Amino acid sequence: MSSVFTMRHRAFRPFRLATATLILAAAAALSACNIDISNQAEGRSEWRKDYTLAAGGTLEIKNTNGVIEVDPSDGDKVSITAEKIAKAGTDAEAKQAAEAIEIKETVSGSSIVLDATTSSSGINLMSGSRQVKFHVRAPKGTRLILSATNADMNVRDMTGELKLTATNGRIQGKNLEGSTRAETTNGVINLDFNAIGADGISLEATNGKIDLAIPKSGKARINTRVTNGAINTDNLSLDVSEQSRKRLTGTLNGGGPEIRIETTNGAISLRGK
Repeated sequence: MSSVFTMRHRAFRPFRLATATLILAAAAALSACNIDISNQAEGRSEWRKDYTLAAGGTLEIKNTNGVIEVDPSDGDKVSITAEKIAKAGTDAEAKQAAEAIEIKETVSGSSIVLDATTSSSGINLMSGSRQVKFHVRAPKGTRLILSATNADMNVRDMTGELKLTATNGRIQGKNLEGSTRAETTNGVINLDFNAIGADGISLEATNGKIDLAIPKSGKARINTRVTNGAINTDNLSLDVSEQSRKRLTGTLNGGGPEIRIETTNGAISLRGK
């Protein structure tokens, strides 16, 4: 048996040597052609637009790889700056790729839809080598519909209705007042409200923690559920109707709009302020 193994081992050695030779030859060819397969060069291009939006109008942004940040503006103006960023083998190619990233617009007096999820025309970008960072100023009462993949979003000081959806990204908000629905897969939700909207708050996460702050004087029906994690409340006078490690239901100050919080793998923190 030993001699058979030795013969097989010797027969396999030329194959390994041939494979190694091919790999080295390919690497040398790429080097000779001056091709940078690591895509280290970064190019940037700035996109700016201003719009007029009717009171209570809708702003919708769809993004893949990057950031969406929203802050309040004065009057009825929506101002958007988008940093388009791409990586490629050379500075010139990266700049061209950044400029080629498309942001599609669908605009009316009551609705603005911006879509940065499509591929750049004529540019072959590797996964993760392009991103768009949206910096938005919109009227406080604007209805926001934000969706992102591999991107974070942050909304501050807005009073309108919110619909926020993320895949592989964080959802954050501060000093909010509108009815809200937020969902994330593989990310955290961290939202702070100054008021509870008439249609309540619905938060859902898969593989992520949910942290919600609400006015302790607010009125709401509380419905929380977790599969693998814990539920914690702080600084709230709740009238609890059901409580276990995985579920908590009850009312806050006599009840009101529903606050629904669910997560599969992660903790829930509900606190008053």
